[in-house]
Amino acid sequence: MAPTSVSRRIKKSIEAFSDKDYEGSFVHLFPAIDKTAKKRRSKDGVGSRIKSFISDEEALISGVATNNVFKGINVDGVDFPTAIYKFGRTSIVHEGELDERLQINDGSGLQIGHVWSLPPSYLTGFIVAVVLAPENAGEGIEKELSIQLFGQTYQLNELWGKVEVIKQKMCELWQNDRLFD
Repeated sequence: MAPTSVSRRIKKSIEAFSDKDYEGSFVHLFPAIDKTAKKRRSKDGVGSRIKSFISDEEALISGVATNNVFKGINVDGVDFPTAIYKFGRTSIVHEGELDERLQINDGSGLQIGHVWSLPPSYLTGFIVAVVLAPENAGEGIEKELSIQLFGQTYQLNELWGKVEVIKQKMCELWQNDRLFD
């Protein structure tokens, strides 16, 4: 396993997350999301493919982040993928920082309105979504890391590209085989 930009960025995102540098975690995470999204939708422009990837993985991301599944959240005409793209990725690339309308809070919960205030576990959800993406099968990081998801411990390197493992677990937990339809 030779690390590519996706796995190198995920490793750096995890390191920043571990240091509670949530903005730094996003800085490393967005290129990994984009590269994964580009593999999935090679003909789409950057904004379209990143928002589509987030939309595709919204149930997985929210499930990992909150232990509840949220899909299709839209507040004042701004949906979840647009908020993350516009207030996160675009702001970091063009302004060097997260927009004030996207905040990672101290774990105090989820608040959505003019400001999208997310718990740090949302970063975990995004990282997991990139790792699990079938497009990233064969990736890996040199450091052995484990992650606890839905009461079970997994070796991170054993999850690359294996989205069905976690989706199946989530469907069992929520007793809903149509969770990802």
